[in-house]
Amino acid sequence: MSNVRGPEVSCGDRNEFVEIYNKSADTVDLIEYRIWDFDDAPPDEIWPWTNDSILVNYPTVSINSTLIYPHTYALILDSEYCSPDTTGGYWQPYAIPDSILVITTDETTICDGLTTTDPLILYSTVDFCTTSFGTPYDSFDNFPSDPGDGISWERIDMDLPDEISNWHSSIDTSGCTPGRENSVANAFDLAVDSQSIYLTPAIAATGDDVQIQVIVKNLGLSGTSDYLLNVFEDVNCDSVMNSGELVAELEGLWVNALDSTTLFYTYEHPAQGSHLLGFCIEYAPDVNPTNNLAFKTLGVIGEIGELALSPPVFTPDNDGMNDRLQIDYRLPESGGKLTVSIFDTRGIRIHDICRDEPWTSEQGTMYWDGRSSRGDLPIGMYIVYLEYQYHDKVTRAKKTTVLAR
Repeated sequence: MSNVRGPEVSCGDRNEFVEIYNKSADTVDLIEYRIWDFDDAPPDEIWPWTNDSILVNYPTVSINSTLIYPHTYALILDSEYCSPDTTGGYWQPYAIPDSILVITTDETTICDGLTTTDPLILYSTVDFCTTSFGTPYDSFDNFPSDPGDGISWERIDMDLPDEISNWHSSIDTSGCTPGRENSVANAFDLAVDSQSIYLTPAIAATGDDVQIQVIVKNLGLSGTSDYLLNVFEDVNCDSVMNSGELVAELEGLWVNALDSTTLFYTYEHPAQGSHLLGFCIEYAPDVNPTNNLAFKTLGVIGEIGELALSPPVFTPDNDGMNDRLQIDYRLPESGGKLTVSIFDTRGIRIHDICRDEPWTSEQGTMYWDGRSSRGDLPIGMYIVYLEYQYHDKVTRAKKTTVLAR
């Protein structure tokens, strides 16, 4: 915690802290350790906390010692944390848990006062043991930086190296978790939404297979593959997967923190009618199960029309959701010439997806990204026009879509 809550001049030093954790099976004496922020001042020695006034607010913490026991925390506090001067407020603001070892340094500040750009190193003078935060002497590294007023940096995974990707600002409501498990540790949050589920074709004919793509998003801070995606038909429309409704159980693929992955499934020959498909993520450690369920409607008809568009409103803004217009077509027979064009509401042709091209497939899917040869088109309503010439016959169809951003 370098950017403490409150005025820096009046309460900046006294509320700075560094939390350390002993992940080994050994008791370690921190008296032989030094902490340094790579500034001009020499490294600080680790000293026991001896001011017993801390026991007034924290009667069960451990003081007068530098022994950190296996798999426990220690809290390096500024020596003025218990100062009676309450100027600026935020006096002894932290909820320090029971039995935590509280220690300090040989100076009146931790190092020469922590700044938001200070890397730190904690090292032993007698053993080969070192741990760090941030990267010193690297002009291309802008970490650490300011996480926000009263917010601490927290390590995500104790077993992973000191890299930018393994640190995150605290997501605890108080802004920090001194002396207890980091709020960003095991902060798993997988999500699925209807705009990230794609059915091809969007409207199927009896006997067709439907290709399903589901984008699973990881909104959490740790990667995982230990989840399942259940695909089910919500026959009674109660938004719950009941017995007999399961269509498929898909094993999760690895998805990095703050990233996404795509799962695929082929729904073979869905029956004629309207199918309300549910997509439910099963993942026990998920901290926000409210975003683990989404639905998509699949229509299966006896004979598909010549043209079907999905979604009715698409948004080509490269956010991964509804970025393209899906155009499904079915033709009377193959071997003719196909034109699929985009018109504006004035009836002006502005883009050709294909024009008078020999066509060998009776059905298929194509996409439009909201662009013409001149670049991005403005928001508004557009007309997708299909014309198919085969022998001496001409089949025509048109549908409207809305481009939004």
